[in-house]
Amino acid sequence: MSRFAKIFRSIFTKLFLVLLIAGIGIHLSVVFYFHYRSDRTENPEFQKSIFYFLSDLTRDIGNPPDLEKAMRISRESSIQIRYESPEQTWTTSDTLSVPPHMRFRAWPGYPNILTGGRRGSHLLVWQQGEGRLYFRFPGPFEREFFNMEAAVILLVLLTINLTAAYLLIRWTLSPIRDLTEGVKEVGKGNLDHHVRLSRTDELGELARAFNAMTERIRSMLRAKEQLLLDVSHELRSPLTRMKVALESLSETAMKISIKEDVTDMEKMVTGVLQTARSHYMYGQLNLQRIDLVALVKGVLATFKEQDPAIRGGEMPDRLDLYIDPDRVRTVLKNVLDNAVKYSFESSRPVEVSIENRKPYWGVCIRDHGVGIPEDELPYIFEPFYRVDKSRSKDTGGYGLGLSLGKTVMEAHQGRIEVDSAPGRGTTVRLFFPYPNPDEFPKV
Repeated sequence: MSRFAKIFRSIFTKLFLVLLIAGIGIHLSVVFYFHYRSDRTENPEFQKSIFYFLSDLTRDIGNPPDLEKAMRISRESSIQIRYESPEQTWTTSDTLSVPPHMRFRAWPGYPNILTGGRRGSHLLVWQQGEGRLYFRFPGPFEREFFNMEAAVILLVLLTINLTAAYLLIRWTLSPIRDLTEGVKEVGKGNLDHHVRLSRTDELGELARAFNAMTERIRSMLRAKEQLLLDVSHELRSPLTRMKVALESLSETAMKISIKEDVTDMEKMVTGVLQTARSHYMYGQLNLQRIDLVALVKGVLATFKEQDPAIRGGEMPDRLDLYIDPDRVRTVLKNVLDNAVKYSFESSRPVEVSIENRKPYWGVCIRDHGVGIPEDELPYIFEPFYRVDKSRSKDTGGYGLGLSLGKTVMEAHQGRIEVDSAPGRGTTVRLFFPYPNPDEFPKV
């Protein structure tokens, strides 16, 4: 691309051209307005007509002007008349006065006729010797004479110019909306989203860079997931052989310890495989019409003997949703396991409730345990991430439960949120979108 073409396609050049065109349009509108006004008031034929008209008026009023004749003319024509001279001053209307500092200008070719206006008061002046006759015409004639329609035309032209400038700027910056939508989609985890490429300026380059970035991130994440998947598959065979070999050994403390380690590794490998597969579950959910309240109560029943206890809170009598019951049940069990594991035996019971958070229904699990530091919260949904850096088997699992839960909830078009603080406990909310009435067949 040549340097000239690059400059011409630049968004800054386009904005400069838009402002330049708008400025030229505004200047032309103003010039047209004053030209139109000048054409109307300084038209020779128009000035000639006004001259003869004022000549007839001043002839009827007389020289020197007669107030009674002026009053009669004012009544008959609604023209207000005022006379000023060194000897006398009179007016046919108390409302007619000459504002101070009003400027008057003469018409070319008619030096005895002056025109002036100030704050809505427009006057024609006929100079008669040392005196002056001031005339104010009725409203309709004055509006025509002083071209109020030209002001309206000016406003219309300015509005058209500004509207056109706005539309051009809006078109120039339209890719920003696509980029904003792309950022939102990537923020939701949709790395397959692509921004439309229809421009060759800086915003087009930004869109291409954005798409390249998401492509690279997607490739890196998929490579990471594939690595975990491959390693987990490769570990299964030696683990199975180790279990078989252990069965042939006599029962000793060493055998029991090794067997526990092998069992832990097998659980971790199973968790990794399940998490890796879950990232591809979109569109593969086994959706069924399920009463979420009954499902939650069924999961709670499996935790009866836990310490601290788990207590059901406020819930609707029934809540039918289209969900995958097995996956939702797994998420609930993982969250409840964490709530019990990170609580003290003397802690208050874990509370489970279902809340109406339009446009979502939220399953709320609140414990009163150790809590999670604020700086750890952004990372708790990462696979294998654990707040306990010692990674002791006594204080937690493998850091896969919340990662799996996030994927399951997003596959249901919902989300999972965690609110926690050390010593205050942790609250986990699983948000399911409101059901679409069309999804439920009429019976």
